[in-house]
Amino acid sequence: MHTLLAFLPRPEGDTAKVSRQWAEASDWFVLFTLGTLFFLLGAFAMWAWLIWRRTTKPEPHVKLLMELEEESEANARKTTLDEEPESRAPWEKAPDWWQRTDP
Repeated sequence: MHTLLAFLPRPEGDTAKVSRQWAEASDWFVLFTLGTLFFLLGAFAMWAWLIWRRTTKPEPHVKLLMELEEESEANARKTTLDEEPESRAPWEKAPDWWQRTDP
């Protein structure tokens, strides 16, 4: 029988004894595999935590950029609302006349 398959059960039902070197090597393989698995799980957990933290508490310069972007979008929306279409008759009001707070 091939030496790599020597530890498998034989057809007669009795098991061949595993040498100490093979048992130790398989123990180290299991430990290494578990260590790799836990390391990867920890890395993914850390990555998820960093993404969550960046979305809830952005750095000050990023927060400023986000606020400036929101302000420019609000101004763009306001200017589009202020522009009246030319197809409207002079006596017709804009559809959002009740929302405006013109002085």
